[in-house]
Amino acid sequence: MFVERLKTNFGVNEPIFTNEILKTFDEYSRAYVFRLIDEAKNDNSLVNFDTGVYFLPMKTTFGNSTILAEDVVYKKYISYKDEVYGLYSGLFLQNMFNVTTQMPNTIEIISNNESSRKRKTTIGGRTIILRKSRVKINKKNVYAYTILQLFSEISDIKDINDEVRKTVKKYMIENRVTEKDLILLAKYFPSQTLKKIIYGGILYEIT
Repeated sequence: MFVERLKTNFGVNEPIFTNEILKTFDEYSRAYVFRLIDEAKNDNSLVNFDTGVYFLPMKTTFGNSTILAEDVVYKKYISYKDEVYGLYSGLFLQNMFNVTTQMPNTIEIISNNESSRKRKTTIGGRTIILRKSRVKINKKNVYAYTILQLFSEISDIKDINDEVRKTVKKYMIENRVTEKDLILLAKYFPSQTLKKIIYGGILYEIT
């Protein structure tokens, strides 16, 4: 009953947080729910991936499947189902737009679900740097926010080469980011951010 309900609500190989389990079984006391969790852990039908994070494994020919730290981070700090509340920053973001070819060892995230200006934590052995969002991130502004975040991190205008411009333009067209979207959101970023977008020729690319 316990595992089957979790499977119905979350599926297998999906990060499940303690608060989600408690909410799913809110007709029971916390103590009883934690007893059910322990029983499921003991028979390996539920795996404790990290503190407060579980998943239902899938049996394979190589043993039970697992999840990645990235899966947990994405659900907890970026997006789940139709809700968007965060985005990647740092080297991961810069790599997306060809500003750098460096592959990050640390995952950097901007999220509504973080209250600190900057906080370091670990999930599944991966180092995560979290920063609170400048303004609430949602499905409507996440793409414009991503562009502004990218340019807020670019320190040298020379890094905005033709390849970067091409990648940014493609991203903006695909996600329907307009000049108006950038200008409206730019007030929450350092003044140099919009200047770098203008001097980098990005606005001209989408007009």
